[in-house]
Amino acid sequence: MECQHDPSVSFEILLPSSVSDQAQWMEVGVLPGACPSPAQLKGGLPDTGPIVRVAFQKGDASPPAIGDLPKASYAFAAAARGSDCSVLAAGCTEVDVTSARDVSIALTATTSPVGACTAGETCSTGRCAPTATTGNPALGAGCSMQLVGAGPFAVPLVDSGENASTPAVAVTESGFLVAYREYDPAGGAAQLTVAAVDEGGGLSLPAPSTLPAQCAGQNETDGLGLAYLGGAGVVVSARPPCPQSAGAGLDVLQVDAAGNVHSTSFDPATSGTPTLSGGHPVALTGASSGWVAFLDQGAADVVALQTPAAPVTFGDPPQTLAAVAATGQMLALLSGDGTTLALTLGASPASEAGTPFTLGGTWGAVAANASRAYVLGGSSGQTLTFGAFDLGAASAAATATFPPPAQGAIAGGDVAFQGDHVFFAVEQPGAVSLIVYDHASTTPTFLSSIQLASDPRVPSQLGVRDGRVAVAASDSRVLVAWITAASLDANDPVGGYALYACAP
Repeated sequence: MECQHDPSVSFEILLPSSVSDQAQWMEVGVLPGACPSPAQLKGGLPDTGPIVRVAFQKGDASPPAIGDLPKASYAFAAAARGSDCSVLAAGCTEVDVTSARDVSIALTATTSPVGACTAGETCSTGRCAPTATTGNPALGAGCSMQLVGAGPFAVPLVDSGENASTPAVAVTESGFLVAYREYDPAGGAAQLTVAAVDEGGGLSLPAPSTLPAQCAGQNETDGLGLAYLGGAGVVVSARPPCPQSAGAGLDVLQVDAAGNVHSTSFDPATSGTPTLSGGHPVALTGASSGWVAFLDQGAADVVALQTPAAPVTFGDPPQTLAAVAATGQMLALLSGDGTTLALTLGASPASEAGTPFTLGGTWGAVAANASRAYVLGGSSGQTLTFGAFDLGAASAAATATFPPPAQGAIAGGDVAFQGDHVFFAVEQPGAVSLIVYDHASTTPTFLSSIQLASDPRVPSQLGVRDGRVAVAASDSRVLVAWITAASLDANDPVGGYALYACAP
């Protein structure tokens, strides 16, 4: 059968007649470099490594598109799967698309089909998925990271040229919230979207909220703050100065678990223009109390949420990062000067004295649980570094350096710490990944890693850049969300999300 994935390249999959009647799903992947061995392909496409993976039913006249590929040589692999997802045939061919326009992949029948779904799973788009995504106590057992649901966000505010914030995610009693801001520099309009993702992976998108007092020609590519606790949530967005209406400051919006905005307020800046970093600029300590960390004229400042008070500066200016995490036992403040991350722990900003913990990184993110905080740091290289730090300790409880599963320079990342697991989300060119460590409350131990593009149910990340990714975790679910770029070009999607199951 033949399917057109791109106007300039056609793919022909040659299926053996011996398995044609049994084949129901076809999966096609584009991998960098050489083809996997036949032994590797007999189980289907590898879970990590594909730049793009798509799956469709045999005979589908309009299969999903692979999208644009830079001119280079690739391995084009394909597998035919039965109704139970067992691999009936597989094959691969290497093609340089710099000049070639026709790709033909001959499949060879497997002698003993493998990969069939087990009890409690069903074959969906060529991969095994849980039969039930809610009400199943075994789902995610052992932090299996089974995909529960995924999807794209809404269409962009404008066709091309809009600014987009880093996304922010938070856990609620019914699932998760995801917030992101879009701004049209030409029209001078900005809107906030707060989406709700339920535990089954379903997305609800209330109508976006228009942010007030905006002007044309601004730069609104900074981060966004989101936190939820005690049945209520808050979103914080930095507002640049607008000569025609108002000065700079922070817009604070109260939201519920469905993403509905109930009230808004504005905290004017006492000086300068505050901006928010990615990696958790807002933390709640109660339903209406918490902290906001922000940058202002090179200083990392923290101020009590909705409580009139002067900001407290932490870290030695000039700083390029300001983030905060809070628990019932401590407040964690993370700053960064472009080369080094500094973490201070205490009961309040005033109590955080002494030498801070340090970690290398041009960017960073912080998460906390009980009296331990995790910091993830990175640069433009291809390795990540994390540190676990305990309140009252003189040195790090644990540190490690590790590479993410995709290829290329790391653009950014985020961290979530829940129970005895810590989760690291990382973005590389055209790829978003999750890395999971177990025993996070004692001695962290690597558990698993996932490259999101390996599952065709997850929206493509082929165009992601600028490191705009966020992660949050509950007792049974892990949500990762991404925004494609700081400035969205024509045909760029806003972004997307993927929800995974992780239970004890």
